[in-house]
Amino acid sequence: MFSVDCVPSRKKQPYSGGMTWQLVSQSFRLLRADPKLALFPILSALGAIALSLPFALIPLTGQEMHWGVGAVVVLAWYLAVSFVTIFCNCALAACVQMRQAGETPSIVAGLRRAGARVHVIFLWALLTSTVGRILKGFEQRSGWTGRIVLGLIGVSWSLATFLIVPVLVMEDGGVFDSLRRSAALVRQTWGEQIISGIAFGWYALLFAIPGVVLGALGANGYPLFIVPAVLWFAALFAAFTAASEIFAVILYREAIGTGLPAGPSR
Repeated sequence: MFSVDCVPSRKKQPYSGGMTWQLVSQSFRLLRADPKLALFPILSALGAIALSLPFALIPLTGQEMHWGVGAVVVLAWYLAVSFVTIFCNCALAACVQMRQAGETPSIVAGLRRAGARVHVIFLWALLTSTVGRILKGFEQRSGWTGRIVLGLIGVSWSLATFLIVPVLVMEDGGVFDSLRRSAALVRQTWGEQIISGIAFGWYALLFAIPGVVLGALGANGYPLFIVPAVLWFAALFAAFTAASEIFAVILYREAIGTGLPAGPSR
């Protein structure tokens, strides 16, 4: 397990929106150089689907669940899906770190390094899924003012945990230490996070155009175009999910002062 506990965080430099677009582009270039990284989001999605099937089949048994049992089932589903998603994201982050360290990353090696932190990943999945369900529960019982407040809390939580995956993988702290570390780094990178959301959004709109065209053709008398449209959006999901996780690792490395992951400039 690699650790960067002793690496100091960089001093906050004047923020440049153009720099963020460069980091986003760097994420896609790294993915293009190592396309197998897009397999991690696919593994995550397949795992989530597999875990969801037993819960989806419960109503078919004809058994009625009272409120307490239903709440436990929903929380268990959230926990299981969160764990699989976070574990795969940590494995992807480990591969990016291996690449920077001059090693040759592989799917198995990434999963193995994430497995070395499985206990912390599980505790983080438990914490974040619980927080998510609590916020959702309050939101369903609140008026519009309460929903605005809870929405702001949710946004703050998302920002504070933006770098939690690379922290979980690259540092040896516990779940609460990792959360505090992520929140501390966020204070240096919040501008980059906001602009990166815009950048990824624009790229997604641009690359979605071929899929939209294929889908429109399929819905207007050319059903053969439906399959390539679905495949296009599935590939788009895998690529953009992987690129966003790569970006988080790049931003983490920038925040602690170790620079960008190595990648081709083409």
